Amino acid sequence: MSDNILLGITGSIASSKSEALFQLLNKKHNVEIFSTNEGLKYLSQDFQKDNTIYSSWDQLEGSPHIEYARWADKVIIYPATANFISKFANGLADDLLLSTLLMYDKDIYIAPAMHEEMFMDKKIQENILNLSEKVTFCGPRFGNLDIGDQGVGRLVEPDELFDILYSKKEKVIITSGPTSEYIDDVRVITNKSSGKQGRAIAIELMSQGYEVVYIHSKNIEPVAGVRNINFETSNDLLKAMEKESNNLKHLFMVAAVSDFVVKKTKGKIDRSKGDATINLSPNIDIVKEYKLKNKDVNVISFSAQTNNDLKFEKIKSKNSDYLVINNLSDNYFGSDMNKVIIINKSELIYESENENKHIIAQKIIQNTIH
Repeated sequence: MSDNILLGITGSIASSKSEALFQLLNKKHNVEIFSTNEGLKYLSQDFQKDNTIYSSWDQLEGSPHIEYARWADKVIIYPATANFISKFANGLADDLLLSTLLMYDKDIYIAPAMHEEMFMDKKIQENILNLSEKVTFCGPRFGNLDIGDQGVGRLVEPDELFDILYSKKEKVIITSGPTSEYIDDVRVITNKSSGKQGRAIAIELMSQGYEVVYIHSKNIEPVAGVRNINFETSNDLLKAMEKESNNLKHLFMVAAVSDFVVKKTKGKIDRSKGDATINLSPNIDIVKEYKLKNKDVNVISFSAQTNNDLKFEKIKSKNSDYLVINNLSDNYFGSDMNKVIIINKSELIYESENENKHIIAQKIIQNTIH
């Protein structure tokens, strides 16, 4: 059955890719094109000559924003600039495309494209987070950007966007960042995990169209465009994982969970009383506990080590499906780089070079989701 698709184009240097997306969509669906005036500047003359592109109220009669909003089964903004996302998030309707989008109440897909610094700007992240409740964000991903840069902000490719629209992906949990175990009401035991590798995996899975649940420690920045859940203690983390188990297919257990917990002291330990003793008790193995109750979930565990030992005993004891090993002596905590080894219960299946964590995220996903 054919869909009625409204393809919106905005003024990015990547807008030329919308021509290829239109060709893919137009083979089986009814497609109308709305563009901003800036978007037209990046479309080829042949494409504009061969296709009807609406960019002005003057091209249509009546109330086209109402009529097309009711006509469309899906709206796709490809690409979406920071300017367009910000206008939409704040309810502005200063052109035909925005006016139509604000009238629309069904499936909206937005594929951002911009430089990493712009994408990571606090206000842009807030706007995307605010829109995430009613919009499906498709990327951006890590890759080559304008002026020879690399970063998060690259537009997903036309065939990838088409795949997101018509090949429903599975639900995935990614945990990220350190746990904090309370000593008293104000002090905690924690670790130096930055959460960057977990965040990179969440961004990459989102750009591939998976239903991403990003469970991260509260001091880690959320990933705009996915569902974010905060945790503080290891117990909080386990509860959040169990709550999200319904229909779950894959768990990337990247969070750095404390190996020990403390019997918490009520109030605040008073230093004027002299030396204090803290008794550490072994924490539960969250992965092992989770896998016992969720045998069908594909669990990818992570092991930060000071060597490259292949921990086959560890993966078997946890009953994980995969174990991703990274040697802390190769990269310091908080580095943007990583080097990993991936094993299953019987063999080494992948060993990476020292690469950006977003590239490592792509390799981890390729070798653990089938």
